[in-house]
Amino acid sequence: MDSIKMGIGFGGWRLGTPSAATVFELIDKADAWGIDSIWLSDHIIDVGAHPELDTPSMLAAIAARTTRLKMGPSVLLLPLRHPVVAAKTFATLDYLAPGRVICAVGLGSNPKEFAALGTTIEHRAGKLDEGIFLMRKLWSESHVTFTGKYYQVEDVTVDPKPARGHIDLWVGGRTEYALKRVARLGDGWFASRVTPQQYREGRQQIAEYAQQYGRDAADIEAGAIVFCNVAERSQDAHAAADRFFQNMADREHVQQYWPIGSPQECCEKLARYIEAGLTKFVLWPACPPSDLIAQVDRFAHQLLPEFCAV
Repeated sequence: MDSIKMGIGFGGWRLGTPSAATVFELIDKADAWGIDSIWLSDHIIDVGAHPELDTPSMLAAIAARTTRLKMGPSVLLLPLRHPVVAAKTFATLDYLAPGRVICAVGLGSNPKEFAALGTTIEHRAGKLDEGIFLMRKLWSESHVTFTGKYYQVEDVTVDPKPARGHIDLWVGGRTEYALKRVARLGDGWFASRVTPQQYREGRQQIAEYAQQYGRDAADIEAGAIVFCNVAERSQDAHAAADRFFQNMADREHVQQYWPIGSPQECCEKLARYIEAGLTKFVLWPACPPSDLIAQVDRFAHQLLPEFCAV
């Protein structure tokens, strides 16, 4: 089995927005404490009562303040952005943090967000597919000409090119179509809100689809967002998680699968995902802003040593 990697996610704050000082402290301590990566929720407009910071701006801040952390969006809503702009943005981020940027992309699901940007949600799948293809060409070639159904460019060059000659493109989602897209176009699968069994089944489906597309499934990485709250007393963790989730997930689902509880309980639940083959975790703190640093401290010092060789 590959070594276990533990990243953290933040954004879409359901209980208020942390201060800039808290965000910077979180970034600095994650880099110092051996966290593998930071992933940012992506929306251009606020959806409901969940404020969002601008993802590329935040990734630039992470790149400037860290020396080893990997980083990426979870996931970038590519159909809301022109792929030439997205390619330039991520090439620049890779210039700031060579080899440490991963571009995870997804469809988006809020019609209001599409309308606010002068487009519609109906063609998002086609735009995503073409966008992935075009971004890869712009990162690897100069004087790119491309004629698609949704995007057309002529003699376009994006420089500087990525340090490794490419930037890994992961694909989010867990529908049949999403898993086929991973198998056809992705360097990795970015799963979210999946049970251990759903993760295992998703990986198996991707392997089957990859074979159909003439790809080796071993070349396709995978990671998953797992919401987490760690407290010395299990009841304190569950009380905090209840406030965080509210209508997002039912109590039974949280109790059964996600690592909510004491350090021992969280390790036991994380072990179920590892048994299902998951090696790249993105632990999302299910807590208010005032507890963010403490939660990441517990992730790094009470959970990570159990599984990861730092």
